[in-house]
Amino acid sequence: LELNSSITTFNASTLSQYKMSANMNAKTASSNSSDVKVEANATAPIMSHQVEVESLSAAAYLVSTARDSSGNIVTGGTIPRYQGASSSNVELKNILFQTLTYDETTEKVTSVKTGKNPLSSANKNGYSYSNLNYSDNAITFYLNDGTSTENGGKGVEISFTFKEIIDGATLNDLASRINGKGLNVRAAYDTVNDKFSLYNVKGGEANTIKLTGGPADQSGYSGLVFLNALNLTQVQNGEIVKKADGDDRIISIKSLSNTSKNNDGITGENGKIIVDGMEYATTDNKATVGGITYTALAKTSKPATVSVSQDVDGIVDKVKSFVADYNKLLSSLYEKYDEKPESGYTPLTQSQKDAMKDEQITKWEEKAKKGLLYHDQTLGKIINEMRESIYTSVDSVEGKYNSAYSIGISTTGLKGQLVLDEDKLRKALAEDSDAVYNVFAKLDNSKKDAQGNVVNNPSGNGIAQRLGDIFTTAMKNIKSRAGSSTSITEDSDLNTLLRNLQTKMSNFKKMMNSFENALYKKYDKMETTLASLGAQLNFVMGGNQ
Repeated sequence: LELNSSITTFNASTLSQYKMSANMNAKTASSNSSDVKVEANATAPIMSHQVEVESLSAAAYLVSTARDSSGNIVTGGTIPRYQGASSSNVELKNILFQTLTYDETTEKVTSVKTGKNPLSSANKNGYSYSNLNYSDNAITFYLNDGTSTENGGKGVEISFTFKEIIDGATLNDLASRINGKGLNVRAAYDTVNDKFSLYNVKGGEANTIKLTGGPADQSGYSGLVFLNALNLTQVQNGEIVKKADGDDRIISIKSLSNTSKNNDGITGENGKIIVDGMEYATTDNKATVGGITYTALAKTSKPATVSVSQDVDGIVDKVKSFVADYNKLLSSLYEKYDEKPESGYTPLTQSQKDAMKDEQITKWEEKAKKGLLYHDQTLGKIINEMRESIYTSVDSVEGKYNSAYSIGISTTGLKGQLVLDEDKLRKALAEDSDAVYNVFAKLDNSKKDAQGNVVNNPSGNGIAQRLGDIFTTAMKNIKSRAGSSTSITEDSDLNTLLRNLQTKMSNFKKMMNSFENALYKKYDKMETTLASLGAQLNFVMGGNQ
């Protein structure tokens, strides 16, 4: 089981990284401009490109900015609150209501007056209501990210009951309720700066933040008043978006002053990156072209030059890692293969264990386990195939760099430990950039059977592919022989033997029990007979007296 575990780990996690082009044929890209960040994958050709950033993409983003009665920004201001509450009080009722009275016994809201709508002259004094239930909604509005079709396209409903408001629902509760709706729009409240914000996690024109007042009742009007009281203002790429006429008032959601109107909301903005004369629209300031990902950080004043080259140092490091990983596994396999058994340490019986201490049992079993794989045929086969996979050329690769030796990997000593000639490896990479990848990860699909199905061709596969096949077969063989767990219910040769022995032991116990019961019956019968004879003897002896 220990052997199976170590091979499984090497095959599933360690070896897989040496089959990946991203590791064994890695490329690196550089830009001469800080306005463009670049990253190349293994498919990127080694060449140069001209890149321009014409515009940056932006996500829809709204944030609270305190304003005066004319709509102008108040520097250092906060969200307005009623009932004398300070900015440290984040309860919704202090932002929404000028007055709020209620009867806890009857659970009735006796009277309520909303705050003033700063963007509507029709609501100079606030809306007043009375005789409402705790279960009635105090606030209702709709939110859409550009994808929801709920409520006639207005989006998901966001609402709070009077009970929740009275119990102290906060701006943080509002953010949590919005974030729990499953939209791309996220909400957050900054307690330090008293700012509430909404943002769409996806950028571009198709992704919006659309806020709409609720139904034509007190909760809908209250929702409208509440949203406008938050003084949400559009921001793009770090700058406040001003009105089209250029005055100092800010674009906001004042179209919500008419609850029957479905405004189009605040949209993001597409960016544009030009690569080698071709334009690419972006929603996240990224464009992937020809294996290179371009990330726009700022508008360019002139075209940037991007150069792609092979990541030689990265590939060399990966080959070094392979050599170390291979040698470690091979050494551990040889250790088990060459380990001789400890004489005199046979497996303990249960009666022997019962007579020993736990520490004694542990030490004994450690000795007994030694040498279980001494010159084991299955293990020897794995070792030989591992070594063969290294020194055999990859037939499907043309040119002189078609073997481990040709790229600088050779063996030393009797047990096949690998050594790396780094200079030889770098020379191979300089002359043939795909050399290392092909020697390690080449998968030959040229061999087919009579039906045209691809047949595995070890001689045409790279080292990592060969080792993967070897270990997959080895794990199947080990599992077939010894199983993969401590449970003997699993099918394997050893488990089958154990189950057969358990069955024989069970049958033997049943036989012994039957034999024992038969003897007890004979003994009981003999006792009964002797007692009867004793009674007769006493009678006879008594009669003679």
